[in-house]
Amino acid sequence: MRQMAARLGIDVDEHRWPRLVQAATFESMRSRADTTVPAGGPEHWIDPAAFFSRGTSGQWRDLLDDADLARYAARVRALASDDLVEWVHREPID
Repeated sequence: MRQMAARLGIDVDEHRWPRLVQAATFESMRSRADTTVPAGGPEHWIDPAAFFSRGTSGQWRDLLDDADLARYAARVRALASDDLVEWVHREPID
């Protein structure tokens, strides 16, 4: 968080860091899902807390078969540059 704040040029008082770090934990964000989930209202999610399913990266892959994954990779590659794709995805997508 400190690196991101520095990169964005945001000055944060030292005494505020513990509270900010706590607020950014998985459990804290999940407990406030109505306000932390993108488009977190009930019009988009049956249960906004489900957005924070397990707290692991890539769990969505379990929901897709090989054809779905290939379509996903093709769409991502069509929309984003290689460096962005590599930054967003920690593992190769195709």
